[in-house]
Amino acid sequence: MLEAQSAVLGALEGAVADQPSVEVDLDPGDRIALYTDGLTEVFDHRGEMLGIQGFQEIVRANAKKSLPEMKQAVLDQVSAWRHGPHTDDISLVLVEIS
Repeated sequence: MLEAQSAVLGALEGAVADQPSVEVDLDPGDRIALYTDGLTEVFDHRGEMLGIQGFQEIVRANAKKSLPEMKQAVLDQVSAWRHGPHTDDISLVLVEIS
């Protein structure tokens, strides 16, 4: 899990941290999931937010699938967990290191 190093880009002057990058060693077969808060800030019928931890669990549970199957499974499971319509935009990019 890589934490954000800066605030929302373009929204605030000086939002970019002095050291905005992090280096991580990746091996063939490793995967990276990039996503927006529209996938984590969703609420179930009890009003509980899925959150980053819940989203991580969904991603990990589907990590052995092919990338297209993994993407669809993650989106489907977030939608199944969410109560009501989407209230925010969502973006999900999955990358596998070769």
